[in-house]
Amino acid sequence: MNDFVKVEVLHTGRLKYDRSLGFKELDSIPPVNQRGESFQSEVPLSSYLIVHPSGRRVVVDAGWHEDIRTRPEQHLGSDLWQFIEYDLPAGSSVREQLQARGLTPKDIDLVVISHLDVDHISGLELLKGAGRFLVSQPEWDFAAVSQEAWHREVPVTPFALEPIPYGPYQSGLDVFGDGLLYLVHTPGHTPGHLSILAKVEKGWLLLASDAGYAERSWQEMILPGITSDPDQAMKSLQWVRDFAGREDCVAALAHHEAKPIPMRF
Repeated sequence: MNDFVKVEVLHTGRLKYDRSLGFKELDSIPPVNQRGESFQSEVPLSSYLIVHPSGRRVVVDAGWHEDIRTRPEQHLGSDLWQFIEYDLPAGSSVREQLQARGLTPKDIDLVVISHLDVDHISGLELLKGAGRFLVSQPEWDFAAVSQEAWHREVPVTPFALEPIPYGPYQSGLDVFGDGLLYLVHTPGHTPGHLSILAKVEKGWLLLASDAGYAERSWQEMILPGITSDPDQAMKSLQWVRDFAGREDCVAALAHHEAKPIPMRF
């Protein structure tokens, strides 16, 4: 049996927003079109398909639901619908991408929710039938009533943080108990935010989620535009920067990284 996991990046939609959402520059983030095109950022949404050497499969985050193609205002809510722009090209939903690989949600043993922002959980219903849906207890405790519409169709289980060897607070979860896949507590963007650390064939792959919106975030130490705790967010971003600089880290990927990246590890 191999002693590493395989990871595939799935782009499960696109998102356009005012650039201050990704890179802190304003106290109040304006709607996408308020300041004009030169202030906009268009980025992908990333999900990840992870295969353990035992054959067990994990999906991290769910991207956009297919409903945004036909009923976006109803799905997103009128406030959010006007705040961002969104796109889900044909064949790119998490369900469609699994189907293209000969898989159904029943073939997925675990769905990991990095945090409960809409662009990470909108498509959770498309994974109904998967074995388990996990979110950290601090994130679940922080959850807003308005987020229920995107996760109420699946049985989400919050998990208690445990001691692990990695992360700014060395807390999270060793998913399989064998050190190949860790959920790393990287709070600050939200209280229960998770990054994912995967042991791939050539070293460690760090999936930073929204601890930083792009590689630029930890290279220049720029926080996301929205944080629940700026001090925690900075500590988490510093850990991402430090881990990304390790010789055995093959890549560190942000959820919204816009530049070309490898899609398989």
